[in-house]
Amino acid sequence: MTLKRRLDSLETSLSPTQLVLRWLAEAHAYGDLVPYLNSLLAQDPPVAPLDRLAREAVQGARTAMRGKRPELVDAAVRSALRETVFRFELVMRINVTAHELLEREALIDAALSANLALAFKDDDQRADQRRLEHLATLRDLICVQVDELLASGEARTLAEGRYLDGHGALFPAVAAAWDEQVHSTQLIAALAVRMAELDGAQAAPTPDPEVLSRRTTELVADLVEPAKSEALDKLGEGRRSLDIANAWVRRKLRQVPQPEP
Repeated sequence: MTLKRRLDSLETSLSPTQLVLRWLAEAHAYGDLVPYLNSLLAQDPPVAPLDRLAREAVQGARTAMRGKRPELVDAAVRSALRETVFRFELVMRINVTAHELLEREALIDAALSANLALAFKDDDQRADQRRLEHLATLRDLICVQVDELLASGEARTLAEGRYLDGHGALFPAVAAAWDEQVHSTQLIAALAVRMAELDGAQAAPTPDPEVLSRRTTELVADLVEPAKSEALDKLGEGRRSLDIANAWVRRKLRQVPQPEP
């Protein structure tokens, strides 16, 4: 067997996860999502990465099932397509969700930092009870933001471990921005906690590990379920796609606190 045939054989024997990870390494070489997308548009003609992955998944499945009954080949092809497209959609959702969360968190940090500075500004009212309550509320809000960031990061890690063999899905620039944001929010939280302690505000509530664990589980579903639904929709399985989307939305609605009667 020639070297080229051996390489071709290896290419067609890649699993859906391996196909997506190979594509991901190529995409990550551009550093961020926008330069990568620009590189795709610059090709003549532009080649959508998902189209390429789908072709490779079909070819690999057919090669692996050569000589089998047609119905078995078709089932293997369909399965390979589902697994490949889902993992591609998961990678994209992880990156888009992280972008959105970073933008929102930067605004929240700015607002909370400004309120924290105002709460600490007037020395004549340091012992005012309303001010202490306000300071404690700000501290708790900032600590909630830290918990949310950490839960989001843990959810992403769990999804990557389950579906991407533990490989990071975030583009390098986004990963660096994420680490910087977590560090920044943790610093603001530490400052808020110290200010509240010095001024004698009520102690912060102890974090509940079960609550954090449930939130992480919810965030994993927020990444995985929409990616599954989108993948099935693109493959023409609208009924299954809708069922997954509806189930996910119903769970989200159950998580929303109901107003007091």
